[in-house]
Amino acid sequence: MRGIVGPGVVVGAELDPHHHLSAAMLRHADLLIAFKEYPHTDILERAFELVDLCAAQVAGRVRPQAAAVDCEMIAMLHTTREPMRGYVDRLQALEGRDGVLSISVTHGFPWGDVADMGTRLLVYTDANADPGGARGQALARQLADELIGLREQLSPPTPGIDEVLDQALALAPGPVVIADGADNPGGGAAGDSTFLLRRMVERGIQGAALGPLWDPMAVRIAFDAGLGARLPLRLGGKISPLSGAPLDADATVRGLRRNMTMTGLAGTPMGLGDCAWVDVQGIAVVLISVRHQAMGTDLFTGLGCTLEDKGVIVVKSSQHFHAAFAPLARQVLYAAAPGSVTSDLRSLPYRKVQRPKWPL
Repeated sequence: MRGIVGPGVVVGAELDPHHHLSAAMLRHADLLIAFKEYPHTDILERAFELVDLCAAQVAGRVRPQAAAVDCEMIAMLHTTREPMRGYVDRLQALEGRDGVLSISVTHGFPWGDVADMGTRLLVYTDANADPGGARGQALARQLADELIGLREQLSPPTPGIDEVLDQALALAPGPVVIADGADNPGGGAAGDSTFLLRRMVERGIQGAALGPLWDPMAVRIAFDAGLGARLPLRLGGKISPLSGAPLDADATVRGLRRNMTMTGLAGTPMGLGDCAWVDVQGIAVVLISVRHQAMGTDLFTGLGCTLEDKGVIVVKSSQHFHAAFAPLARQVLYAAAPGSVTSDLRSLPYRKVQRPKWPL
């Protein structure tokens, strides 16, 4: 973009915090502002902030200068709980004071094997109030050190499949929401793994729900069979060994909907294609044709499947489900199931990432 518009035009960008922050990005942009919340519920607020600061720069009221510090770590920074909730609140309290224009945390994207992958702190100060940028650099270093000090506390507990199911059942009556983040399409997974579903069936867990399971073939078969049909159906497990084996089960078609949408981040609709709700031994499974992670509860309710009466709800998502599902949950748990987006980062064969990089 800088190559197109030249040096005299203000260039700013709003970023998902799961980006890779590079020196080239900092060099060519006047302002980079990342969403602060995870799940990303503040997209609109950060957009207004970016436009206001870019306009102020055009008008000559501010001269943004960047200071970035590499935390030399990989972290999952859930702002729905401590200690990250309080940390982000402190960042926002610093903005607009003492020449501080903006503070962003680059969470990084742990499953991207590139040199710039990792967590970073980015502080913009006004050069009019901070000539040379020493104050901004010191603040970025201080905030990075604080985050490094919190790193052991940032990731939620991730018990294995049977342990997380035991915990959910012990919390009855539910609903208890279990995140299957390892099969999160938002991180690049197929969204068709059967590990949790198979174990729920084997253990005879009923009054439960799971979704979305990406299986266009099963959706088409369900539509052909029609509402109320009971038939043997092969579900999931189609893309790779990290999808698990297909689950063969007797299924009853409970709901069908063409071109269904789900409420996504900041209320934006997300197309799921043709969708089917099938009952598998007392488990409501939502099958989708267009691959997405779970975000809005209308993923289930749009097919007529209620959630308040479910003891266990398994969602294929890492954290974006939280904004919509947590309000109805007795508790939210995070499972360590097999999958492409595994939380066991030490098991991944990184080749390009710069080291040192905790916890590698």
